[in-house]
Amino acid sequence: MSKYRLLSVRYILLLVSFMMISCSASRNGVEHEPYYLSGFEYWNYSMADFIDDDEVIASIIVPYRTDIEGQLSTVLTRSTGIIERGKPEGALGNLTADILRNRATREIDSTVHIAILNNGGLRVPLPEGPVNIGHIFELMPFENHITILKLTGEQVISLADEIAAVGGEPVSGIRFRIKNGRAEDVLVGSRSVDPDEKYWIATNNWLADGGGDMPTLWSPQERRDMQVLIRDAFIEYLKYMPVIEPVTDSRIR
Repeated sequence: MSKYRLLSVRYILLLVSFMMISCSASRNGVEHEPYYLSGFEYWNYSMADFIDDDEVIASIIVPYRTDIEGQLSTVLTRSTGIIERGKPEGALGNLTADILRNRATREIDSTVHIAILNNGGLRVPLPEGPVNIGHIFELMPFENHITILKLTGEQVISLADEIAAVGGEPVSGIRFRIKNGRAEDVLVGSRSVDPDEKYWIATNNWLADGGGDMPTLWSPQERRDMQVLIRDAFIEYLKYMPVIEPVTDSRIR
């Protein structure tokens, strides 16, 4: 009887995610809305590195696994180099924050001035060479969606200070210099921040809901939650980009 190594938890979750996204229910010939994973529980069990193949379970999994592996291996674009996180600025943070701001602007059909993510949410670098859907699931395995917040100029300055205090985070549309743990020369676009102006900020729902070290995001003037997963926004954007490259531009210095 053949042996196989247990799939890692992250790939099991990828399997479940794709099943939930791509499968819709049909009952009595009537199509229903897709089912989505709303939560899960897990338990830890001690077991050997290898277990016997269960032919019944394998026969159930194989069709899904084959389909999902095909989807995950779909090439979206090619990268001229490894695209990694960094502080105070990194090429991976720049790319993902720019994509987020671009998509958020489309969603509200109005200018989104700033996008902010967190380095901890970007789990792996993008490789040099072909970049496929599986890489994007590894980059961002979470079901975070786009959240757009309206902040005052005074809040934007406070937000820049919070980013400076942790040594930098992925941003787009904002530029500043870190000095003694504070943000100086803060610009939105190419203009100094107006304390009395209102600015739209794109981020993820985890940061807006109280995660991370940016409490200014928790008290917006207005909040709009978009029904768009950030991971899906990345996939859609990259499939129209023949080539990407690691780029930094001193947006945080």
